[in-house]
Amino acid sequence: MSAACGAAASTIDFEQYIVRDDTVGLGFLGLLAAKARDGIRVRIILDAFGSRMVKSHPVMQELRTAGVQIAYYHGLRPPDLLRPRSWFPRTHAKLLHIDTDCTFVGSMCLAAYMITWRDTMIRLPDQLNHAARADFQDLWEDIGDGVVDGNVGATEAGGPSATYAAQNPLGGNFPIREALLAAVAAAKSSICLATPYFFPPPELESALQQAGRRGVKITLLLSRLTDVAVADRMTAALLSRWQRCGFRVYLYEQGVMHAKYAVIDDDWATVGSCNFDCLGLGYNREVNIILRDPSVVAQLRGNFDEDIGHASLTRISDRRMKLWFERLIGGLCFALMRLVLR
Repeated sequence: MSAACGAAASTIDFEQYIVRDDTVGLGFLGLLAAKARDGIRVRIILDAFGSRMVKSHPVMQELRTAGVQIAYYHGLRPPDLLRPRSWFPRTHAKLLHIDTDCTFVGSMCLAAYMITWRDTMIRLPDQLNHAARADFQDLWEDIGDGVVDGNVGATEAGGPSATYAAQNPLGGNFPIREALLAAVAAAKSSICLATPYFFPPPELESALQQAGRRGVKITLLLSRLTDVAVADRMTAALLSRWQRCGFRVYLYEQGVMHAKYAVIDDDWATVGSCNFDCLGLGYNREVNIILRDPSVVAQLRGNFDEDIGHASLTRISDRRMKLWFERLIGGLCFALMRLVLR
């Protein structure tokens, strides 16, 4: 991504949930400032909460002085702290557009503490670049003074082999959720889901259970630990629940599993920023690619099999399953999440 920005000839558009005030985040922003000084038009959309650490950093003034245009997605006011539903939507998308022919989309944030995490970014094929750039332009025009008014709806464009799917929750459409639910409902043999946070909305949990009853083999690859302590407790609390559903659950042991991707029947896949949880599928702006090209789907399935090699299969008898206090906290948090975000 840095190399592609270095080679930019005309424009760079960048959207990100987390950019930290450390060597990784500041280094990338410094590169964008340098490109702007060289005459490249640079526009940045940062999530007002996820990237709050850099909002008051001197690098932001450096960017503006260089001519970079900056917008923040969904600022929070003090009264909002008492109304959890008002915290959303957040832009959880991770996007980088360079010139007219290069777009990256995936799961990677920009922070030094994340550099050892397991992430996936995809450089889009030419046929999806136009849709990706149009999606960013629509959001840029909508965000205006920092208030997302919801004029931007869902974007879904592409061909038979790949689709660019972006959702703005305020627009009322959720193409990523709808595509995933449809693929799960049509699954015949296998469903493989990799995500750090598997706290699914009821409709996804129900669709997976129905698939299991049809004889579909369901495998979950989750992260043993993340940077969110309450999420780790929720994962621990739900392990027995997923096992009772007949799901095989693996916990990734080699750092944090932060990639978010699914492979179904080895002929359908999705990858991008969307966690398979209540927030990603119903409350945040997310961008995913939906893939049907057999060779690309096979590559993602190969990634899944390789990731499983760095994970441990959980069993009801595992010691982790016996931490009743942790499970209690996690279970209550999951119930509260579903109650608040229904």
